[in-house]
Amino acid sequence: MRDINKHIHNFEESALNLLVDLRMGDGFNEKAYEKVVEMLTLFKMEYKGVSSIPKEVATTMVELYGELYNFSLNYAGEESEQILKAAKNIKIVIEKCLEETGEAELQENQTFTKLVRYINEDGYFFEKLRSGKGLDEQQFEKIYQELESSLKEVHSWDALPKAFVAILINFYEMDLFVYVYQNEFHQEEEADKIYDAYERVFELIAG
Repeated sequence: MRDINKHIHNFEESALNLLVDLRMGDGFNEKAYEKVVEMLTLFKMEYKGVSSIPKEVATTMVELYGELYNFSLNYAGEESEQILKAAKNIKIVIEKCLEETGEAELQENQTFTKLVRYINEDGYFFEKLRSGKGLDEQQFEKIYQELESSLKEVHSWDALPKAFVAILINFYEMDLFVYVYQNEFHQEEEADKIYDAYERVFELIAG
């Protein structure tokens, strides 16, 4: 237990160093990035065969890719490309950590049953966003209410189901669709709706 707590601390510290340096304009911290990947790779093995991960690990996972992707837009040239490459690689490693998500088990858990149902109904909510269909506001409101209820329930939990963490990551990355709708789909009104929805969800997840 002591070793895993140390690994969690190292993971959180390295992720924080990576993001703070970018936030302060100090550029890409290669050592912090390498440590983050090292810890994620370790967690992939440590939590293999189980459906939940410690909340501290989950919380850091949720913000990493989206934060790094956004920072890649704030920098220019080779450094921007380096940050984006790191973001994409971290996303791949996180996805591997969450491979055994236990989605069926999540649907059977009363805490998440309605949340999963509302996300999946009428076409997968996040897939509709990805394909340019815009924000289904009615569906989002139902999802939002259930997400709020689920987060209140898991507040005291020490570990979170991998499938729920994957859902939180999708919510946290909603702001990335803002750029897509602005620059690729040229739907400014939809971009604004998505950003407003993201802001509400971010407040919930960030607490």
